Amino acid sequence: MKLNYYALWKLMADLIGDLKRRGISIPPQIMNDLRSAKTMVEIAKFDRSNPDVIRRIEEYMNNLESYLLPMVRERLGKEYADMLMNKIAEAQKNMTVTEQKPEKRFPVGAPRDKHWIRIKPTEETPLDLIREISEESGLKHEVQKDGYVLIYGDKDQIKKFIKRMARRLINDASSVK
Repeated sequence: MKLNYYALWKLMADLIGDLKRRGISIPPQIMNDLRSAKTMVEIAKFDRSNPDVIRRIEEYMNNLESYLLPMVRERLGKEYADMLMNKIAEAQKNMTVTEQKPEKRFPVGAPRDKHWIRIKPTEETPLDLIREISEESGLKHEVQKDGYVLIYGDKDQIKKFIKRMARRLINDASSVK
């Protein structure tokens, strides 16, 4: 059985949103970890066989938890932190093989007969890298108004793109350490 990483990611994203609404600033590195975790969760949907993807998701989640939980306890109190820890424990206890699917909305610009994904460029996944790998995979790409890159084409090409991105991210991370 696999942990429902999407549920944990959603919990962290909601927590960060709540902290921001309360006027608490979140460091850029924590926001990068949140985006990177989401990217890896999406990659894991297509490439479950790669243990490095799961390891990276767990690293990002651990970074988020280790930064956010003490901050919540300090700024919002023990009760709020305990409630959050209970939610995390519940998400971890509810082991599942299937991921919870986020709402899918058809993106503007993608032909209806094509498969697509959207990626938010980050330091780890810069726009140039996304463009390069999408072109190598035979896919079309388009930068959208919200900053995401829409990538579309045949289903097999999308899978190939995701695997290449995962390999590249894992190789880049390995060479940094």
